[in-house]
Amino acid sequence: MKEKKTMEFMGAILGAIIGLAIMNTVPLWLHLTNGVLLESWVNILWAVNLSFAVQIAGNFTLAIYRPARLYTFMQAIFVATGLIGVIVFYTVFPLDFSVIVGNWLNQLIKVILIIAMVGASIGIIVNLVRTVLGTEYAPAMQKAGGNTSAIEE
Repeated sequence: MKEKKTMEFMGAILGAIIGLAIMNTVPLWLHLTNGVLLESWVNILWAVNLSFAVQIAGNFTLAIYRPARLYTFMQAIFVATGLIGVIVFYTVFPLDFSVIVGNWLNQLIKVILIIAMVGASIGIIVNLVRTVLGTEYAPAMQKAGGNTSAIEE
């Protein structure tokens, strides 16, 4: 795996801070959404805030100290807190697109959220196994013996 640089972790922290600010200001412009965003949006904020806070703290830690096992363990933690956010979002579902395009979009988003939950669950397991075994992620091109110099540059 290409070694991540400190600035990449700092960029992830900045992105999480921006995401945190946006998600927490949504209730201020709820009245502009024509009923698509519901008042129950505030009920998901604890899970979203938890996920962003863990990403900020984890990326700060990885910016300073990042052995391979800690990196893969932190990836599992990031995915786990993201999974909590997706589960809470699915349960509360603070959106209602039926006022604009019909209920089919609500159903489609719920199916996508279920797929995301399955994918996140698999991601948690994979990262925890990698942490225990001490194996690092290697891109498919490297596994196949291909030339990755153009990809990594």
